[in-house]
Amino acid sequence: MGGLLLQEASGAAALPGGYGAALLQTLFALLGVCILAWIVLKWGAKKGLGLGATGGRIRVIERTVLDTRRSLYLIEVGGRVLLIGADDGGAPSLLTEIDRDKLPPDDPARATTFAEVMKKFRRAQDEDKPS
Repeated sequence: MGGLLLQEASGAAALPGGYGAALLQTLFALLGVCILAWIVLKWGAKKGLGLGATGGRIRVIERTVLDTRRSLYLIEVGGRVLLIGADDGGAPSLLTEIDRDKLPPDDPARATTFAEVMKKFRRAQDEDKPS
């Protein structure tokens, strides 16, 4: 009687192809999902979908988060600079139009690209390495 229970328990735990086949199947499924996501993102970028999409006529100059629900946007539309307020409960609202000449100059220290940050990081790592 005890041997029969052990036999049934061990028979239920065995996989048809083994654990290696299950791992391989999981890796192929993950690879397929990654490829599909890459294709969809490339297609979406070509269609102008997603963050960073530019239409040419509207440009976000700056965004400032006030709190978790509210943000201010400084945008340029057709040569006009607009200050827009946005919250999570409603439509964005025009706060004011700002004369472009009255805007303070851009701070070049703030306007760093990801590539520039990576160059600084690599330089710092190279300096830390023993000669």
